[in-house]
Amino acid sequence: MGKRLFVWGGMAALGLALSVLCAAQNPAAKQGAVNLPAERPQVEGMSGHNLLELLQRGGPVMYPLYVCSILMVAFWIERVVSLRRKKVIPPEIILKIKEASDSSDSAVRRRLLDEIQASESPMGRIVKAGLWKVDRPVLELEKAIEDAGAKEAVKLQRNNKVLSSVASIAPLLGLLGTVTGFMRSFMMVAATSEALGKAELLATGIYEALVTTAVGLVIAIPSMALYFYYQDRVDKLVGNIDDVAVELLETLFAKVPPGGAR
Repeated sequence: MGKRLFVWGGMAALGLALSVLCAAQNPAAKQGAVNLPAERPQVEGMSGHNLLELLQRGGPVMYPLYVCSILMVAFWIERVVSLRRKKVIPPEIILKIKEASDSSDSAVRRRLLDEIQASESPMGRIVKAGLWKVDRPVLELEKAIEDAGAKEAVKLQRNNKVLSSVASIAPLLGLLGTVTGFMRSFMMVAATSEALGKAELLATGIYEALVTTAVGLVIAIPSMALYFYYQDRVDKLVGNIDDVAVELLETLFAKVPPGGAR
């Protein structure tokens, strides 16, 4: 529940940050209309009119940030598809496990177990690892299931690292944009003494500094939230598989003769 709230908090932060970016587009033009009417056209020329135009003022650092945002969305979709419960723990496998546990006919039970072992799902691979140890002591059997579950967890969590990497890299790129933006502004001051008295001449560098920082955080916050959520989801799915597999194999322990399940 806490992880889910963290995800929704990250999404809310994303929406809030986008709203702030949109709201920050025209304040300079409005202020100019009140205090400096003669300079209004010039200030309006420096202010953004929409979110896309504001993002374009972020400078060259925005391009790797765009790549980060694409990666975040792409792997979010991939995680949604790959970590569906019915894909990791197919319902038909659960049904066959229940039938195998309840059946007293060794031929029927052997056929069901063969079908379970043939499955390429994480559930099938973990049960298969346990079936190879069904004629061994219970502790050995449970250890085999735990080891197989750990391997499957690593496989399922592999693409979560992309979300974690994006969450780490995006703020650093934003910080880089902040540095280059202020460098641009100071270079303008160094190039012409008139820049000190005209904020519009410094606006390009300031835009780059602030926009890249904001975009880096907008990308990093939901990426980190998604990373923690899907790490927790994988742990829960693998834990459910282990519980079902152990229950099945402990039931079969007294039913299957040595080597019978192999």
